[in-house]
Amino acid sequence: MKTKELYIALEILLCCSVLPFSTFSQEESFSRIQPLTKVIAKTNFRVPFSTSNPFFSENSQGIVQMSGSLNYSFAKNFYVGAGYDYTYFKLSELKLNSSPNQQLDGKIQLQGFFGEVSYFYSLYDNVLFEANLQIGQESIHSSSAKCSDKDISHTKKGVFWSSNINAYLLTEEAFSFFFSLGYRISSQGFEPNDVCEIEFSGHDSKDYLGNYGSIHVGFGIGFSFVKPDRN
Repeated sequence: MKTKELYIALEILLCCSVLPFSTFSQEESFSRIQPLTKVIAKTNFRVPFSTSNPFFSENSQGIVQMSGSLNYSFAKNFYVGAGYDYTYFKLSELKLNSSPNQQLDGKIQLQGFFGEVSYFYSLYDNVLFEANLQIGQESIHSSSAKCSDKDISHTKKGVFWSSNINAYLLTEEAFSFFFSLGYRISSQGFEPNDVCEIEFSGHDSKDYLGNYGSIHVGFGIGFSFVKPDRN
Protein backbone atom coordinates (compact mmCIF):
# COMPACT_ATOMS: atom_id res chain seq x y z
CA MET A 1 0.00 0.00 0.00
CA LYS A 2 2.83 2.40 0.87
CA THR A 3 4.54 1.68 -2.46
CA LYS A 4 1.28 2.39 -4.31
CA GLU A 5 0.88 5.70 -2.45
CA LEU A 6 4.43 6.65 -3.41
CA TYR A 7 3.81 5.87 -7.09
CA ILE A 8 0.60 7.94 -7.06
CA ALA A 9 2.40 10.89 -5.44
CA LEU A 10 5.23 10.68 -7.97
CA GLU A 11 2.82 10.56 -10.92
CA ILE A 12 0.83 13.58 -9.71
CA LEU A 13 3.91 15.64 -8.95
CA LEU A 14 5.62 14.75 -12.23
CA CYS A 15 2.50 15.68 -14.22
CA CYS A 16 2.17 18.97 -12.39
CA SER A 17 5.86 19.70 -13.01
CA VAL A 18 6.23 18.64 -16.64
CA LEU A 19 3.12 20.46 -17.86
CA PRO A 20 4.21 23.98 -16.87
CA PHE A 21 7.79 23.29 -17.98
CA SER A 22 6.72 22.26 -21.48
CA THR A 23 4.25 25.15 -21.76
CA PHE A 24 6.34 27.97 -20.36
CA SER A 25 9.46 27.00 -22.26
CA GLN A 26 7.67 27.96 -25.50
CA GLU A 27 6.43 31.37 -24.35
CA GLU A 28 8.13 34.46 -25.78
CA SER A 29 7.62 36.27 -22.49
CA PHE A 30 10.31 34.08 -20.96
CA SER A 31 13.03 35.91 -22.87
CA ARG A 32 13.44 37.95 -19.67
CA ILE A 33 13.84 35.00 -17.31
CA GLN A 34 16.08 35.71 -14.34
CA PRO A 35 18.96 33.20 -14.03
CA LEU A 36 20.26 31.93 -10.70
CA THR A 37 22.74 34.26 -9.03
CA LYS A 38 25.89 33.77 -6.96
CA VAL A 39 23.89 33.49 -3.73
CA ILE A 40 20.64 31.54 -3.56
CA ALA A 41 18.38 30.20 -0.82
CA LYS A 42 16.30 27.06 -1.13
CA THR A 43 13.49 25.61 0.92
CA ASN A 44 11.34 22.56 0.28
CA PHE A 45 8.29 20.80 1.66
CA ARG A 46 8.10 17.08 0.95
CA VAL A 47 6.39 13.90 2.11
CA PRO A 48 8.74 11.17 3.43
CA PHE A 49 8.16 7.48 2.66
CA SER A 50 10.14 5.12 4.90
CA THR A 51 12.14 2.47 2.99
CA SER A 52 14.32 0.69 5.55
CA ASN A 53 14.04 -0.98 8.95
CA PRO A 54 11.22 -3.51 8.24
CA PHE A 55 9.11 -2.62 11.27
CA PHE A 56 9.39 1.13 10.78
CA SER A 57 8.78 0.92 7.04
CA GLU A 58 5.61 -1.11 7.59
CA ASN A 59 4.15 0.80 10.52
CA SER A 60 5.24 4.42 10.16
CA GLN A 61 3.50 7.30 8.45
CA GLY A 62 5.59 10.12 7.00
CA ILE A 63 4.11 13.50 7.93
CA VAL A 64 6.52 16.07 6.55
CA GLN A 65 10.13 16.71 5.58
CA MET A 66 11.28 20.32 5.42
CA SER A 67 14.67 21.82 4.76
CA GLY A 68 16.21 25.15 3.99
CA SER A 69 19.69 26.13 2.89
CA LEU A 70 21.83 29.07 1.81
CA ASN A 71 24.16 28.43 -1.13
CA TYR A 72 27.08 30.17 -2.85
CA SER A 73 28.42 29.49 -6.36
CA PHE A 74 32.19 28.86 -6.20
CA ALA A 75 32.47 27.78 -9.86
CA LYS A 76 30.26 27.69 -12.93
CA ASN A 77 27.17 25.54 -12.20
CA PHE A 78 28.56 24.47 -8.79
CA TYR A 79 27.29 25.64 -5.40
CA VAL A 80 28.25 24.95 -1.80
CA GLY A 81 25.98 25.69 1.11
CA ALA A 82 24.67 24.90 4.56
CA GLY A 83 21.18 24.32 5.87
CA TYR A 84 18.79 22.67 8.31
CA ASP A 85 16.69 19.55 7.84
CA TYR A 86 13.56 18.40 9.73
CA THR A 87 11.78 15.09 9.14
CA TYR A 88 8.72 13.94 11.09
CA PHE A 89 7.18 10.45 11.30
CA LYS A 90 4.33 8.98 13.35
CA LEU A 91 3.64 5.34 14.10
CA SER A 92 0.28 4.30 12.65
CA GLU A 93 -2.27 3.39 15.33
CA LEU A 94 -4.31 1.53 12.70
CA LYS A 95 -1.43 -0.66 11.52
CA LEU A 96 -0.40 -1.41 15.10
CA ASN A 97 -4.00 -2.28 16.01
CA SER A 98 -3.86 0.08 18.97
CA SER A 99 -6.78 0.07 21.39
CA PRO A 100 -8.93 3.24 21.18
CA ASN A 101 -8.44 3.58 24.93
CA GLN A 102 -4.67 3.06 24.78
CA GLN A 103 -3.18 4.99 21.89
CA LEU A 104 0.59 4.69 21.39
CA ASP A 105 1.02 8.21 19.97
CA GLY A 106 4.52 7.34 18.75
CA LYS A 107 6.43 10.23 17.18
CA ILE A 108 9.92 10.33 15.66
CA GLN A 109 11.55 13.61 14.70
CA LEU A 110 14.90 13.76 12.91
CA GLN A 111 16.55 17.16 12.64
CA GLY A 112 19.98 18.66 12.16
CA PHE A 113 22.33 20.94 10.24
CA PHE A 114 24.05 19.87 7.03
CA GLY A 115 26.61 20.90 4.45
CA GLU A 116 25.68 20.70 0.77
CA VAL A 117 27.30 20.51 -2.66
CA SER A 118 25.13 21.11 -5.75
CA TYR A 119 25.49 20.98 -9.51
CA PHE A 120 23.04 22.74 -11.86
CA TYR A 121 22.37 21.85 -15.48
CA SER A 122 20.39 24.19 -17.75
CA LEU A 123 17.93 22.46 -20.08
CA TYR A 124 16.11 25.61 -21.30
CA ASP A 125 16.35 29.27 -20.37
CA ASN A 126 13.67 28.74 -17.76
CA VAL A 127 14.28 25.09 -16.79
CA LEU A 128 17.17 23.87 -14.64
CA PHE A 129 18.02 20.53 -13.09
CA GLU A 130 19.97 20.26 -9.84
CA ALA A 131 21.70 17.29 -8.26
CA ASN A 132 22.98 17.72 -4.72
CA LEU A 133 24.48 15.81 -1.84
CA GLN A 134 23.90 16.77 1.79
CA ILE A 135 25.78 15.44 4.83
CA GLY A 136 25.10 16.50 8.40
CA GLN A 137 24.69 15.72 12.07
CA GLU A 138 21.25 15.05 13.49
CA SER A 139 19.31 14.62 16.71
CA ILE A 140 16.52 12.04 16.71
CA HIS A 141 13.77 12.71 19.25
CA SER A 142 11.33 9.87 19.95
CA SER A 143 8.24 10.05 22.17
CA SER A 144 4.98 8.28 22.96
CA ALA A 145 2.07 8.48 25.38
CA LYS A 146 3.76 5.92 27.63
CA CYS A 147 7.01 7.92 27.60
CA SER A 148 5.10 11.06 28.55
CA ASP A 149 3.42 9.26 31.45
CA LYS A 150 6.84 8.15 32.70
CA ASP A 151 8.40 11.56 31.99
CA ILE A 152 10.99 9.91 29.75
CA SER A 153 12.61 11.56 26.75
CA HIS A 154 14.66 9.64 24.16
CA THR A 155 17.26 11.41 22.03
CA LYS A 156 19.87 9.88 19.75
CA LYS A 157 22.73 11.59 17.97
CA GLY A 158 23.75 10.51 14.50
CA VAL A 159 24.89 11.39 11.01
CA PHE A 160 22.70 11.53 7.91
CA TRP A 161 23.23 11.64 4.15
CA SER A 162 20.75 12.91 1.59
CA SER A 163 20.93 12.94 -2.21
CA ASN A 164 18.38 14.96 -4.18
CA ILE A 165 17.32 15.82 -7.72
CA ASN A 166 15.40 19.07 -8.26
CA ALA A 167 13.74 20.33 -11.45
CA TYR A 168 13.48 24.15 -11.45
CA LEU A 169 11.08 26.47 -13.23
CA LEU A 170 12.65 29.94 -13.29
CA THR A 171 10.52 33.09 -13.46
CA GLU A 172 10.99 36.75 -14.36
CA GLU A 173 11.36 37.54 -10.67
CA ALA A 174 13.88 36.50 -8.03
CA PHE A 175 11.77 33.45 -7.13
CA SER A 176 11.94 30.01 -8.73
CA PHE A 177 9.92 26.86 -8.11
CA PHE A 178 11.04 23.26 -8.21
CA PHE A 179 9.87 19.67 -8.04
CA SER A 180 12.04 17.67 -5.63
CA LEU A 181 12.84 13.98 -5.27
CA GLY A 182 15.36 12.73 -2.71
CA TYR A 183 16.61 9.92 -0.54
CA ARG A 184 17.78 10.27 3.07
CA ILE A 185 19.54 7.72 5.26
CA SER A 186 20.65 7.94 8.88
CA SER A 187 23.35 6.24 10.92
CA GLN A 188 20.67 5.41 13.52
CA GLY A 189 17.61 3.15 13.44
CA PHE A 190 14.33 2.55 15.24
CA GLU A 191 14.02 0.32 18.32
CA PRO A 192 10.92 -0.38 20.47
CA ASN A 193 12.46 1.25 23.55
CA ASP A 194 12.59 4.54 21.61
CA VAL A 195 8.85 4.78 22.32
CA CYS A 196 9.06 3.06 25.73
CA GLU A 197 7.96 -0.37 24.46
CA ILE A 198 9.71 -3.71 24.98
CA GLU A 199 8.40 -5.26 21.78
CA PHE A 200 5.52 -5.10 19.32
CA SER A 201 3.19 -8.02 18.71
CA GLY A 202 3.93 -9.96 15.53
CA HIS A 203 7.50 -8.67 15.20
CA ASP A 204 10.83 -10.16 16.26
CA SER A 205 14.26 -8.59 16.74
CA LYS A 206 15.31 -8.86 13.08
CA ASP A 207 12.41 -6.59 12.09
CA TYR A 208 14.14 -3.69 13.82
CA LEU A 209 17.42 -4.08 11.96
CA GLY A 210 18.30 -1.30 9.53
CA ASN A 211 18.74 2.44 9.82
CA TYR A 212 16.22 5.18 9.16
CA GLY A 213 15.89 5.61 5.40
CA SER A 214 13.25 7.38 3.37
CA ILE A 215 12.30 8.66 -0.08
CA HIS A 216 11.09 12.27 -0.15
CA VAL A 217 8.74 13.72 -2.78
CA GLY A 218 7.50 17.30 -2.96
CA PHE A 219 8.01 20.89 -4.07
CA GLY A 220 10.32 23.73 -3.17
CA ILE A 221 11.03 27.43 -3.66
CA GLY A 222 14.34 29.05 -4.60
CA PHE A 223 15.28 32.69 -4.10
CA SER A 224 18.12 34.68 -5.69
CA PHE A 225 19.41 37.29 -3.27
CA VAL A 226 21.12 39.48 -5.86
CA LYS A 227 18.78 40.10 -8.76
CA PRO A 228 20.57 40.58 -12.10
CA ASP A 229 20.05 43.86 -13.99
CA ARG A 230 17.64 43.60 -16.91
CA ASN A 231 18.87 44.77 -20.27
